[in-house]
Amino acid sequence: MGLAMASNLQKHLNSQGHSPLRIWNRTTSKGENITTLGGIQCETIAGLISQCDIIFISLNNDDTLRIVLEDIIHTANLTNKIFVDTTTVHPDTSKGISAKLKMKKASLVSAPVFGSAPMASECKVLIVAAGEPDSIRNISPYIKGVIARDMLEVDERPEKASLLKIIGNFLVSGMTEIVGEAHVFAEKSEMDHGIVEKLLEAQFGPLPAMISRRLTQGVYIPPKGVSPWSNLDLALKDTGHAIDCAGAVGTRLRVGEVIQDHQQRAKAYSQEQKRQLDSAALYGIIRCDAGLDFENEFVKQRDA
Repeated sequence: MGLAMASNLQKHLNSQGHSPLRIWNRTTSKGENITTLGGIQCETIAGLISQCDIIFISLNNDDTLRIVLEDIIHTANLTNKIFVDTTTVHPDTSKGISAKLKMKKASLVSAPVFGSAPMASECKVLIVAAGEPDSIRNISPYIKGVIARDMLEVDERPEKASLLKIIGNFLVSGMTEIVGEAHVFAEKSEMDHGIVEKLLEAQFGPLPAMISRRLTQGVYIPPKGVSPWSNLDLALKDTGHAIDCAGAVGTRLRVGEVIQDHQQRAKAYSQEQKRQLDSAALYGIIRCDAGLDFENEFVKQRDA
């Protein structure tokens, strides 16, 4: 996701005749695609920050973000720097990071991303952003039409964008659960999945239809050695965050608890089979609970 967005940003900078993107990655080789486009690889985070006023961050989880933040905080001068964090993290994590950056006279825009890596490559993701209005205004030229199809401004408090992303991911996981159950229901009733998919698109719109295709076309269990669109580990993290945030305000996500159980069991299957699974892999568990194989016919034929 981060590499796809960085590639699009560097292409935009090239087209506008601007100074090239500075990049840093813990694994240097991952930045080679960007340097091929004209980006400049920095040896350290401090070196990158010293050359930039706006710094985008794209990581996997809360723990990794906290580790990288410690390196950032120890950089000599962060005054007036804007950090744009596209990582999906717990709202408390965003709140804590914002407070630490403010102490260094820098600002945080929490800007998590809705979409998959393929969507990021095509600039079709949606970014939800929260932070100081001036900071959001300064980053806007590099968002809409550059790395995302649009940007939704949420609040001045960075943690609110993280919360909205957690809510949004809960909605997507809930739809995946329902669509998965519907397909299993239809399959057990000897109804072709194709007509169910047509119904979803005609009556309920493109999102449930897209989710359906992730299931029927085997995206939920990619071929061995192929990376998933969206890793199951990230889905487990996000569901846990949603359940925790709901509990903190005195409510309960009962559907979230069902989703979490299915995701945890899918993770166990992933470890047993020694293969990576997509965030939609809960479909395989729904199938197993109905007496079907984890792999649908499409996957069996593809992997054969």
